[in-house]
Amino acid sequence: MMLTIKKRRSALQILAVISIVSLTACGPRGPRDLRKGERLIASGHYVEAIPVLGEGVELLSGSPGVVQANAWNLLGLAYQGAGQPDAAARAYLQALKLDRNLWAADYNLGCLRMEQANFSEAIDYLTTYTTSHPKDTNGFLLLGRARLKLAMEHSGAERDWQLDNARLDFEYAEKLHTTAEGCNALGLLALQRRVSSSERVRVAIDFFKLALQRDAQYPPALLNLAIVQQRYLNNPRQALETYREYLALQPTPPQAKEVEKLAHQLDISLRVTITPHAAEHPSPPPVASTNSNPPPQMPPPPVENPVPKPVTPPTVKAAPAEKPAVSPHLPPAPTSPPSHAVAPSPAPPVAQANPSTNGAGTETAVVNPPEERKSTFAQKLNPLNWFSRSKKTNTTESASGSETVNVDRYTYPLPVTPIPGDRKQAEQFTRQGRQAEHQGNRTEAMRNYQEAIKADPTYFEAGLALGLAAIDAKDYPAALDALGQALTVDANSADARYAFAWVLGKRGYYQDAANELDKLLSVHPQEVRAHLLLGNFYADNLDQQKLAREQYLKALELIDPQSAQAAVLRAWLDQHP
Repeated sequence: MMLTIKKRRSALQILAVISIVSLTACGPRGPRDLRKGERLIASGHYVEAIPVLGEGVELLSGSPGVVQANAWNLLGLAYQGAGQPDAAARAYLQALKLDRNLWAADYNLGCLRMEQANFSEAIDYLTTYTTSHPKDTNGFLLLGRARLKLAMEHSGAERDWQLDNARLDFEYAEKLHTTAEGCNALGLLALQRRVSSSERVRVAIDFFKLALQRDAQYPPALLNLAIVQQRYLNNPRQALETYREYLALQPTPPQAKEVEKLAHQLDISLRVTITPHAAEHPSPPPVASTNSNPPPQMPPPPVENPVPKPVTPPTVKAAPAEKPAVSPHLPPAPTSPPSHAVAPSPAPPVAQANPSTNGAGTETAVVNPPEERKSTFAQKLNPLNWFSRSKKTNTTESASGSETVNVDRYTYPLPVTPIPGDRKQAEQFTRQGRQAEHQGNRTEAMRNYQEAIKADPTYFEAGLALGLAAIDAKDYPAALDALGQALTVDANSADARYAFAWVLGKRGYYQDAANELDKLLSVHPQEVRAHLLLGNFYADNLDQQKLAREQYLKALELIDPQSAQAAVLRAWLDQHP
């Protein structure tokens, strides 16, 4: 919260205020320009404020140093808001030259250096500020944030030293005033501790949950909790629920667009990833591990909220901005990919046979017994499932789950150009369908998706959603129709093409499924799941070991070569030269 005049005035500041007010009452142009500039800054018109404040600074050049310093500080705020950091820095430094006790300029310079990722200088200015204001919670939160960011740029002793200092700053801020920001930051620091994985994750989760107890609407803690659930606990379903809670926040959180895409990709990923049956082959072809090839939809660290820009009236030395959100980058897991905004595609299939997760988030492979067991929805679209039966099998599962005679080739429907309809109505039906699906009412969900397609046949999301829901219902003919229609709208969709190919394979149309995967890989050559599924079709159903080998070699290039699954992949390739 902006520091108020009553809380932050010193005796010298009060005199400075009286001096400026007296000048303003007389109406000379200098103070009048500062008041006008202040109003422009408050309304966000930073560019317009610059010439007004510049003229005011010139007119006040003969005034006492404390008055000039306040004017220069205000000009610095205008430059900073207008995106001119160098000019802002010169103005703040001039303010400190005129009045070294102008703590607002130190704080503002700290904010500016944070924006410029110059964390060392930010720490210097913020240390000066907090030394003179030892009871200001926001100052210590921002100082701890700067130290944490600097620690991420170093390694070894320097990193540890900065992390320790950051922890001390956040803990001291907590003693001054308990906040969601402080708990969120301490949760991030817990993930950097040199303790067991399970312990640091447990502590981090406790801090994130405590932050949400203090402020249930605090976006960084909710988003960080979801990321830990997905990245460290390997619990994508719980993570998806938490992402949805984040998206439901009002007002809309700053990263809503990125998280919405991420949640959508994770939802699809859960539909195309399975826990496989025990393989009947003595040397089952390998598939990519979630650990060996981190899923592309794996969340990047949250984008840090903009550094607060305090707006300071000329009669008051600048106060810190209202509650700066402490949401530093979430430290990456040992196997996480480089940070990026939003991943381009869903995850490749899970590698382990029936993976289970221990408290530390690590996976152990448990082989399922060979007897029949009911497949869950997540067990439908993974390539490994094709190796749980003999190559000679020539049956496929019907919509009711019974076995029917396989037909070799799929008869594609005649192409029809969809005609645009009522997009808003289609979007509304799709939202209702997703809500019904989330509540477990699959029939109602499919009905809504069908209405959405009727309202606007060109709405891709409705077609894809209906296709995936039909897969869940084992209505594979309906899934093929819906996914095929979705592909007429967006032929380059990796999600729709992959699901379409999987259903073709499920129906026994292996050659058509392979053709669809070839189309997918021509547009998305880095899709590991597509290489694996195509390799599986070649190896297990089409009896083309050479082509299978080519696909597995490409998959091997895209996964972590040190992973256990990569070793399995190489072993299969050695057995099939």
